[in-house]
Amino acid sequence: MKTHILHWLLGFAFALCSCAIKVDQPTIQPPAPTPETIPTLAPTQESSPQTNKVTKTQIQVTWDSLNLTGRLVYTHGILVDGLFGLQIQILDLETGDVTTIFDAPKYSWIYYIAISPDKTELLMSYSPPPGDNPVDQDIYVMPLDGSQPPKLFFTPPKKEDDYIEVEWAPDGKYIYMTHVNYQIPPEPGQVYPFYTIYRMAYPDGQLEKVVEKAYWPRISPDSAKMTYVSVDLFKSGNNLFMANADGSNPQEVPITSPRIPDIRDAPMFSPDGKSIFFSAPLPVQSYQPNFLDKLMGVRVAKAHSGVASDWWAVPLAGGVMTQLTSIQTASLFGSFSPDGKHIASHSLNGIFVMKPDGSELTMVIPNPQSVPGTVVWIP
Repeated sequence: MKTHILHWLLGFAFALCSCAIKVDQPTIQPPAPTPETIPTLAPTQESSPQTNKVTKTQIQVTWDSLNLTGRLVYTHGILVDGLFGLQIQILDLETGDVTTIFDAPKYSWIYYIAISPDKTELLMSYSPPPGDNPVDQDIYVMPLDGSQPPKLFFTPPKKEDDYIEVEWAPDGKYIYMTHVNYQIPPEPGQVYPFYTIYRMAYPDGQLEKVVEKAYWPRISPDSAKMTYVSVDLFKSGNNLFMANADGSNPQEVPITSPRIPDIRDAPMFSPDGKSIFFSAPLPVQSYQPNFLDKLMGVRVAKAHSGVASDWWAVPLAGGVMTQLTSIQTASLFGSFSPDGKHIASHSLNGIFVMKPDGSELTMVIPNPQSVPGTVVWIP
């Protein structure tokens, strides 16, 4: 049975095995911040704190030459009096103001965050403190201004159901999420657990199954298409796929490069909808679980977060993939700026920004605790 201590140990394991960013471009290191449906039940207040404290601080804007605008919403790891914790913060890129809208309680975990198109609400894949109950990871919702604490967005059909990723369609009509049940014993030789992508009409629709054996859903800017990672349960590699937003007409995005990496993660559409950006290690590399991974029982899909990777791009119709960075860092997750001129990337080393071609790569927020997470760039 999972526990939140396991989550923390996994985060610590990532810190031990992560690689330092090796950036060829100049970087700036700022100071640390002072169809099938399942009935959906009504939300509950389970495991939600009664109050939420919003705090503000400021960091020096060392990236002002880039003329960045908007805000970054991201997960951030801290260590206070020897205790590890997670926060959700908002950085104003023009002023350097940092607002902490949620301090997660001890032994909780935030895996993934998404922001509503109107920029008023935040969804998170969140495991509250376990208490006397088995640990689960479900979807919670809270106001983006931090005026209320997180609340359970919907009651899962089964207690053992986990929802590890969540995405909001740009048109606001649907919320997409990845489901897994780790309590189901794997078959002999099975590498991946059984991931399934669902969606729910916002705000109170029912869960609709979109695609099986898949995770990492990201929606196109016009909300018409979805890209995701498809897996074979008994093979360690994965493949990039694209489908209609409801999961129909699924097609693999073929890659014709001479050397193709086995692992492709964290895909996202380019703002013009013509390319897919994704994280992958260099094709000559292959991942082998280390001693700590085996000891912790890390599954391959989760272990991908610890693989030193770079950003790549491929045309929507497939073709030769283009390497955009040479940084070899782990747990990459990206978000385009509202004007489409930059990308913010969360990694074990920190949050950095760059142009879509990989140039002008600049560190903005360091990640001294080496915590995997996500980032969303909003106006």
